[in-house]
Amino acid sequence: MDQRALRVSLWNIHGGTNTKLNTSSHIQRLFDDSNVVALTETHLFPDETPLHMPGFQCLHNPRPVFDMSSVRAVVKHSGGVAVFVNDSWSDCVSLWKQSTDGTRLWLEFQRSGAAPLFLAVMYAPPKGSPYADEGLFDNIVAEVGMIQDLGGSILLIGDFNARTSAVNDYVDYRYFADHMPNTLPLGNDFPGS
Repeated sequence: MDQRALRVSLWNIHGGTNTKLNTSSHIQRLFDDSNVVALTETHLFPDETPLHMPGFQCLHNPRPVFDMSSVRAVVKHSGGVAVFVNDSWSDCVSLWKQSTDGTRLWLEFQRSGAAPLFLAVMYAPPKGSPYADEGLFDNIVAEVGMIQDLGGSILLIGDFNARTSAVNDYVDYRYFADHMPNTLPLGNDFPGS
């Protein structure tokens, strides 16, 4: 893997973070192929830390728990994001901002002579969730505005629990086949054909 190219992977891990990081057969390849591995829905409690992955530093933003006594009775927590950054990038990455509600974590990547790249890893709780925040996307727009004022590039990744109304919340690959025929394989194995 070219250590100079930033390779980012995202996984909505749906809880069980430490167990999955320790036992999943796909994890090692994910970390071998990426400089940055982002996880959403880590379900970690604020006093937990994700499993140590050799060669990576971890930053995480768990969802806060407002009444630990009632939540600890429940085995599962929810929400939260974590980001693992390869040690080869540790000299040029810093935490830029993190939300207080565990929905997002912003990192700033600064390489010599290049404009900064701001990476936001986010998890937007589903509409109707007690954790849903109607102002979440307004906050993101404000943060993007701050970054634009700093002259940086922006990469937003995560689980946005798309609020699409009547529109599909998935990619219809047939659209790409019709509009960009030279970029995707066509035929019986093509998704949606």
